[in-house]
Amino acid sequence: MCGNAYIRKFPMSSKAKTSHSPARPDTQAHDHSRSHSHSHGHGHHHHHHEDLDELARTSQWRIGFAIGCGVIAVIVQVIVGIWAGSLALLSDSAHVFTDVFGLIGAFVAIRIGMGKPATKKHTFGFRRVEVLAAGFNAFLLLIVAVIIVKEAISRLMSPVDVMGLPVAIVATVGLLLNFFAFLVMRGGKDASINVKGAYLEVLADMIGSVGVLISGLITYFTGWVYVDIVVAVLIAVWVLPRAFHLLKQVINVILQATPEDVDVAQLREDIMEVDGVEDIHHFHVWSLTTGDNIGSVHVVSEDNSTGSKVQRIMEDEYGLGHVTVQVEKESEACEVEGNC
Repeated sequence: MCGNAYIRKFPMSSKAKTSHSPARPDTQAHDHSRSHSHSHGHGHHHHHHEDLDELARTSQWRIGFAIGCGVIAVIVQVIVGIWAGSLALLSDSAHVFTDVFGLIGAFVAIRIGMGKPATKKHTFGFRRVEVLAAGFNAFLLLIVAVIIVKEAISRLMSPVDVMGLPVAIVATVGLLLNFFAFLVMRGGKDASINVKGAYLEVLADMIGSVGVLISGLITYFTGWVYVDIVVAVLIAVWVLPRAFHLLKQVINVILQATPEDVDVAQLREDIMEVDGVEDIHHFHVWSLTTGDNIGSVHVVSEDNSTGSKVQRIMEDEYGLGHVTVQVEKESEACEVEGNC
């Protein structure tokens, strides 16, 4: 349940475009004139938010179940890990703890992000709460990994006795808890990206539990305590790249980078191929939160209806929401884009 998946809580309104698809008849745009005579169409995916509401409701109980299993596993692993002197078990408990924290962050973000409406001060609502939670979780993962590696180095210098049997028993309990959570998540993994992310991470935690179980058995039967250190470091190293990936996602959203799931170059080409489009500028695609992408563009055209055509492509074929298309005649287009 490592936190790297939880920034992707909300499902994308559409997958990245791979081929042209006909515009849906139920998606309509409207054009109106601004005071400086530029015509632009504004379209919003109202059904997109309704889908998010429904998926959030269906995924909450599954995420809640995974949180419950994780909390039990963490408590048992910490108590027995300290008693048995197992760094591997403590490492796995830290890993699961950050996973649980990530799940709680996802759960709270769903409640806040979908439950609290937009305000005059926060016109997009509170959807980016999940980004803040994911960022904190990424830093927590990095700190935990560093602490584990530091303790492992210390134990290499001064080995600590490890009771293998309790470690193996607790690892088995953790494996069973993760397995139950895995079964619950599997039932809804295709309905929501929240559940799918948790499903994949529960699967990863099961692998971690297997590693600790093997460590406990080897320690019990051979007395070789260094295997406990090795497994602890492997878990820490396993966490690091996922933590960096999560942090990268958070930074990309905050910096309004181009979403990874949108082929912006292809989108630009598709807009330029629309009949009547002479040029485009102020073309932007960014994410409100991962999977909730937004787009805007200024289109140079003598035909105001071009705006609705461009809008349908951005919404229907690329899954963008809150799409804004401004149509400008060539005589009105900005000579310098920065002065628009």
